[in-house]
Amino acid sequence: MFDPYARHAARMRKQRRRELASRLCQLYSRAAKHAKTTASPFKVGDYVAGDDPFNGCQEGVVAVIKGSSVGLHTVVPRRGAVVYYDYRQLRKPW
Repeated sequence: MFDPYARHAARMRKQRRRELASRLCQLYSRAAKHAKTTASPFKVGDYVAGDDPFNGCQEGVVAVIKGSSVGLHTVVPRRGAVVYYDYRQLRKPW
């Protein structure tokens, strides 16, 4: 015999799976986005000093924050307009 409810139930199960997959995708993308961004204690416009064996010791204003990298706009331009440091290598100069 033909059961009209069986087709409807199958369609509803597929729809629930799609909704669950969509929610999980949103959850994972939000978690990945949160994991990529770090909580840097510095804000754009703060005056900081950076000490790194490769970039040397320089003072400047925070211009860019990308993940764990912080770009300093220094007074003495070297190798470009912005020098990038890890935020753990920066400190307030006073």
